[in-house]
Amino acid sequence: MRTTTLAVILGLWLSVAACSKPTQEKTSQDLKSVGSEVGAAAKQVAATPAVKDLGSDIKQGANEAADKTKVAAAQAGDKLKAGAEKAGADLKSSAKEAGAKTDAALNKAKDKAQN
Repeated sequence: MRTTTLAVILGLWLSVAACSKPTQEKTSQDLKSVGSEVGAAAKQVAATPAVKDLGSDIKQGANEAADKTKVAAAQAGDKLKAGAEKAGADLKSSAKEAGAKTDAALNKAKDKAQN
């Protein structure tokens, strides 16, 4: 909207440059009037309940998204912790089992060596 307004003003300004002095002054006054009317209209739109409600909706949506992100991050952390604990327990169990098998193999080899 801003670009369009500037393009219109530039086009009118170029038109004014080719006109007589009284026409230029009249056009200049008209442009100033249009500029102030556009500014006033923008202020009116910003003050409408719909725009204010939109701002509130955006804020509420951002808060809800932040809350859901916190919950998801906490759940992911809990799952990661549980997975790490399980992996640690599995590793410990496997190490004990491997140690027992190694001991059994050494004992068997020792018995064969003694016979």
